[in-house]
Amino acid sequence: MRWRDSVWAAVRRRAAASGGAFTRGDLLAGELAQIVAETGSRGKSPEQTLSRELQELRDAGLLIFSGGGVYRLAEAGGDQADVEAAIRTQVERRVMARVGQSPFRKALLERWEGRCPLTGISEPGLLRASHIIAWSACADERERLDPENGLLLSALWDAAFDRGLVSFDAEGEPVAFPGLGAATRVALNLEGVPKLGRLSAGNRARLAVHRGWCASGDWPEAA
Repeated sequence: MRWRDSVWAAVRRRAAASGGAFTRGDLLAGELAQIVAETGSRGKSPEQTLSRELQELRDAGLLIFSGGGVYRLAEAGGDQADVEAAIRTQVERRVMARVGQSPFRKALLERWEGRCPLTGISEPGLLRASHIIAWSACADERERLDPENGLLLSALWDAAFDRGLVSFDAEGEPVAFPGLGAATRVALNLEGVPKLGRLSAGNRARLAVHRGWCASGDWPEAA
């Protein structure tokens, strides 16, 4: 059995046994020996391998990580024993929220009048419903689909924002972070675009979290 499959089975067992929430320590104490037996591999360090698999499940949106080192299963996909099927479920939900005609996207199109406020692009296929706090870092499904956690950006701006290369300050001014190359700065017209208008208080609060992630490379536990 692969490590990913065994860890996924373990986190589902632990979540069921604990009523939803569990920690890495719970897995180390109650599940690691079984994972090693199932996979037939200890690797360089079973503890490190477990941590890596947990991070990958979190990145895939299957695990939510909250303060105090506590994990819980995401609402979508957690009921599926097959980890690949669970990941596909999450991918489909992300696509629906980002480029499909979901209420999330519709609300953002309405707020920004159907165009990227930075570039003026209005072609639907080139617009993205961007999450400020990333899908995998949202506390729950409500946060994932809350328009207060969204911006309407053109595809290139969305990609740079999603990867933590750019963000926006409380006034909507673009902020560049290390890793943004010179050619990309030019392509984004970073110095020439207008401020991101129509920001709400909810947008500003989440952008502060996003800037923290851009600077540190990881989402704060409180996210």
